Amino acid sequence: MRAKSLVSLALLLTTQAGQALACSVCFSAPASKTTHSMAIAIWFLMAAVMSVLGGISAFGFHLWRHSRMPLEPHQELTDEDLNLYD
Repeated sequence: MRAKSLVSLALLLTTQAGQALACSVCFSAPASKTTHSMAIAIWFLMAAVMSVLGGISAFGFHLWRHSRMPLEPHQELTDEDLNLYD
């Protein structure tokens, strides 16, 4: 049973019969306004996702860069061992 399903899946992927399963919006009219609008919408959504991921990675880079910097002089005083003054 498993071999039959694998063979049918391979035939579906390698033959032109897979195009019959395409929707009428994308497949039948590649130059229509609907197809063009869908392509623009897909690119817009991809740009939105990439901008969010870019912001997250820029914030991570900012944290990484500032974690390697030495402390400011006013911050070094707070890290001082105050038991010496008792």
